[in-house]
Amino acid sequence: MKSKLGRLAAVTLAAAALVAGTAPIVSAQMPWVLIARKAAQRIHHMELQAQGADQPRQDFATVILEAPADHVFATVVNLATKNPEVHVITTDPAARRMVLTQGDRLATLSVAELSPEVSQLMIAGSAGPNEDPTASRVVGAVMRVCAEMKKECSLSN
Repeated sequence: MKSKLGRLAAVTLAAAALVAGTAPIVSAQMPWVLIARKAAQRIHHMELQAQGADQPRQDFATVILEAPADHVFATVVNLATKNPEVHVITTDPAARRMVLTQGDRLATLSVAELSPEVSQLMIAGSAGPNEDPTASRVVGAVMRVCAEMKKECSLSN
């Protein structure tokens, strides 16, 4: 009986030591988890002004989604192939990258895996010289991906 009690105590102490030893690791990950959740579904947009008055400007949009990268990329591919106005130039599923055109506009889409259940969608493309940033084609594309995935995304200030 004493040997069983001794083994139980030893196992309990070992388990407690294991949990205590990993507690700092868990708490160290907490800020990253909180930051990622705060940033999720917030679309960030950046533009580079055109070199000339009649030239298009470069537009960039990115969003962090709480979804696996392969699922996000599959959604992007599905939306692009269903849109008759879009012509897919190249698709690289291994790199989760796609290049497409819509009229005379060119865009590159890429999906990066941040963790198994969190990914980042990035789109770079051209926008008309007089287009308002909130009406940007790349922001609109990100919003369509969010809607298709049933995610409530919003444009960051």
